[in-house]
Amino acid sequence: MPALNDGPFAEARQFVGLVRNHLGTVLKRKPQLIPKLAVNYARMNLMDQDVLRTASVNIESACNATCDHCSADDIMDETARNENQLSLDEYRRAIDGFLRAGAVSVNLTGGEPLLNPNIYEIIKMVPPWRGVVNVQTNGLSLDDATARKLREAGLYIVMISLHSHRAEYHDDLLNVPGAFDKVMDAIDNCHRYGMDVILNCTMTHEKVQDGTLWEMVRLARDKDVTVNFVQPCTTGKWADNKGIRMQPDDYEEFDKAMKLPWVVWEGKSNYKENGCRPGLERMYMSNAGDVIPCAFIHLNFGNVRKETVGTIWERMKSFEYFQETKERCIASNDETFYNEYIEPIIEHDNALFPIEEHPKYQQTNPEEAATVIR
Repeated sequence: MPALNDGPFAEARQFVGLVRNHLGTVLKRKPQLIPKLAVNYARMNLMDQDVLRTASVNIESACNATCDHCSADDIMDETARNENQLSLDEYRRAIDGFLRAGAVSVNLTGGEPLLNPNIYEIIKMVPPWRGVVNVQTNGLSLDDATARKLREAGLYIVMISLHSHRAEYHDDLLNVPGAFDKVMDAIDNCHRYGMDVILNCTMTHEKVQDGTLWEMVRLARDKDVTVNFVQPCTTGKWADNKGIRMQPDDYEEFDKAMKLPWVVWEGKSNYKENGCRPGLERMYMSNAGDVIPCAFIHLNFGNVRKETVGTIWERMKSFEYFQETKERCIASNDETFYNEYIEPIIEHDNALFPIEEHPKYQQTNPEEAATVIR
């Protein structure tokens, strides 16, 4: 599929639109970010450089829920089993590397990141003039005191998982009775301390068909929050469940919802063209330091203990499937990519497949495969 580009000034228009539509509120509260965004703009549009937008950083293996669809379950189990979680100094160096690559958004995730007692110190690793810190949480432990401490540490945005407007469905998915009510309380706690809330909702074929999509749109409007619809990926606990994928008719409703200002998906707020850009504008780091393109593509391109973030990112950007923007989530919708790269991961012994060991990558990138340091 060709890159989504509509003219020589498309990238500049996209960046300006991003600042106006998605970062306007952030800049009002954090004007210190304006110089960095200006530099990022110049690097992209004047110097023709790639610039990282988002880094998702896993800081905790443990979780207080057992979600039926968890994409990180094997990753967290492996780290806990090997007892090789990064130290605070290693997190500091890695986060600095992501920020140097241009990232303005650092998402702290897990497991459940609020279970890490060092979360407040990790939040402070991102100065306000270098980026915005988000926490991705299930909201189960986000009480008033925790919300206050997060805000005092410098947190600006809280992303809370909420997978249905129906309390019983959400509770059953997390296997935690009362989880829905705790999310409602968590939203109020965040608003009390001036933190914006984004609800992360995995949107499946079934949920579009049963009306959950539009009910979540209404719930987000009524609670004065943004809702982020995550396209379902056959990875983690859903590795063998292709029935969750959205169909063409489902995407018609999905696209209608995206026209609303409080409804987003990961590809709606890119620096360059909108669409799926893993490994180009976003990366994910496990709590053992392994770097993958996103939470749903478990291809391990390197470890920050062995190589710099910049070196790993360069390797990732050269990967053939990341050369152009795709309209939809590549892990959820590209059948060729799934067959060539995702299916072998399911059969691999490690939770994350070392890219240099992947037979398809060895075939297409033999020289690059030989450079990975483990």
